[in-house]
Amino acid sequence: MGWGVRPLTDKARAALFNILGEKHVGANFLDLFAGTGAVGIEALSRGADVAFFVESNRQVVNLIRQNLELTGLAGQAEIYSLDVLKAVEMLARRRAEFDIIYLGAPYDSPYLTKSLEQLAGNSLLAKNGLLIAEHRKQQQLAPQYGRLSKYRENRYGETVFSFYKVSE
Repeated sequence: MGWGVRPLTDKARAALFNILGEKHVGANFLDLFAGTGAVGIEALSRGADVAFFVESNRQVVNLIRQNLELTGLAGQAEIYSLDVLKAVEMLARRRAEFDIIYLGAPYDSPYLTKSLEQLAGNSLLAKNGLLIAEHRKQQQLAPQYGRLSKYRENRYGETVFSFYKVSE
């Protein structure tokens, strides 16, 4: 099965940022499986301090760059054209820390749970941060991945957002 870029619908993205409220203001935001960069760019346009974008498709990475230039937000962004698991490992070695991590893996990709497991085993998510995993309603995510605990789930058509935080 091929996994391509599947942009989040405008309705679902608006709902996500309504749920986040002001949490993204001043935040360090990590957009994994960034695709066009729409989620991270939205976070920046709504007040996030910085956004890191990770996308393995080089053609799509160029699109993220163009979108950041068009919005005037390129100075607040870092883009990594890497496999997400390698990028997470590299960022963890650098002791990077994020207030919000958005995980938008292609639907039905095994990388979603692999990424969650890897993120649970490092300290990329700040102690009071939150991780949002986007997935299809047919795909059930575990209530716990290591130190990450699911505390909320919202559905928008086929799209589900599962919210995780660091458990004490």
